[in-house]
Formats: sequence, structure tokens, C-alpha cells
Amino acid sequence: MDKSMKVAIHEFKTNFRRKEYQFFAFALPICMMILTAIMASGGRQFTLMDFRQMQQSQWFFAFPSTIAMVFSLAIFLSANFLLQGIATEKENRVMEVLLSSISFKELLMGKILGLAMLGLIQFFFWVGAGMFTIALLAPEILAKATGTFAAFETIILYFAFFILGYLMYASLLAAIGALTETRGEAQQIGSLLTVFALIPAISTMFLVQEGNNIFASILTIFPLTAPITAMIRLFMRSLPLYEALFSIAVLLISTAVVVLVASRLFRAEVLMYGKKFSPVQLFDLILKGK
Repeated sequence: MDKSMKVAIHEFKTNFRRKEYQFFAFALPICMMILTAIMASGGRQFTLMDFRQMQQSQWFFAFPSTIAMVFSLAIFLSANFLLQGIATEKENRVMEVLLSSISFKELLMGKILGLAMLGLIQFFFWVGAGMFTIALLAPEILAKATGTFAAFETIILYFAFFILGYLMYASLLAAIGALTETRGEAQQIGSLLTVFALIPAISTMFLVQEGNNIFASILTIFPLTAPITAMIRLFMRSLPLYEALFSIAVLLISTAVVVLVASRLFRAEVLMYGKKFSPVQLFDLILKGK
């Protein structure tokens, strides 16, 4: 565990200094807060009546879609750092040196944990920026929202789906990084996973429909679309608590399975550099871990 923490701290420090991380995690929300302060200086504020009128607009679904895309980008940014790191270390043969002093499980879990810390910083900074924006432009709406337990419950659920979404995609990208030979190949295959994040975002108008929405329920339960779909439905208050808890349970089980599979593939591919496995051999590795 001590070695995993050292890897986690190293990954955190290394990727924290990346310009793309600094830009997305800090520069963008700071710009948003500055623009908010400028708008608020003009004296314009939104009331509950304004909010209810906006809800009647056919374009209101753009709000939850934008919020979901911000958090999905945060998930993929941290998870993609993991993919790039594994692919680069494997391509440069650095991985073999690392595994001479640390086990494959400790290395993988350290990388995932370190980048998870980056994701959490993004999450809380963006939440703070959002609260700041609402406090300046719509204090009446903020007071109404935070005056109920539902507001706290929503933040907790957002947090849960964000973390589980990161763990799910990070583990999948780690497996891709282990299975591919070069960084470019890993990024090409890994980019295909972004499709699952785009599906809920482009389907927002269907997700917020009232009544028995089978389409929304399916996307909420399917692990790869669950995090983003749940965030959209939470914003629109169209996600029942029982369905959210069931989705979290499915995500927990799915993530545990993906982490196990990723660790076995990670071990086999890294230790047998250059060896190509057939689909049957890969399946056998996943089942037996040998």
C-alpha cells in the first residue's frame, strides 16, 4: 500500500503541472467567475419566476447537457492521463523497470488513485465556481435550492456518479493502454469510449421527458452511459432515488469487475512485452488471471 501511495503522489504531481489540466480545472472556472462578477455588477439578477419561465423554453435542456459535458470532460481528462502514461511507459520500456520494484497491482492502483485526486480537485473547484455564479446572479434561486435536503442529496449523488464514472473509464483505458503497443494506437482506440459520453448529451431532450421513460432508464443503468445520464436527470429532477441507487449499485459491481479484468490484462501484457494474444488467450487470462 505504501508503494501504491508513492505512485499516486508521483502521478498527482506530474499531471497536476500539465497545461491542459491547469486550463480546464482552474482557468476555465476562474474565467466563468470573472464574467459572472462583471454581469452581477450591472445589477441584473435572476429570480425564481425567471427560472420557471426558462424551464418552459424548448432550449432549457441545454443547461443540464452543458453541465454533464463539463463533468464528463473532467472524467475523461484524468482517465486519459492514465492511458497516456501507461502507453508511454510501455512504449519506452520504462514499465519493465518499474515492475522490478513494485507489483503490477500496486502500480495500477497507485496510478488510478493519483489521477482520481486530480479529478476530485476539478470536481470541487467546478462545483465551487458554479455555486459562486448562482450566488451572484441568482441568490433567490440558490437560497431556495440549498434550503432543502434535496440539494445536499443531489451533490452527494453527483459526487458518487463522478467518482464511479472515473473509475470505470480509467480502468477501461488502463486495459487499452496495456493491450496496445504505442501511445498513438492507445489514444485512437481510447477515443472511441467518448461516444458513450456523447450519447446522453445529445439525447437530453428525450431524457427529461416525464412519465415512464424506458430510454432514460436504460441509459441510467448501462454502466458506460450511467454517470452522464444520471447527472442530466439529477439536474432536471427526473431521476427517482431508487433508480439512482440501483444505478450506483450496478456501477459499483461493473467497476469492480473492470478493475479486476484490467489488472489481469495489465499484468499479462506488460510482463510479456511484444507478445500478441489471441481473443481466446485474452479471455482465458481474464477468467483465470494467468
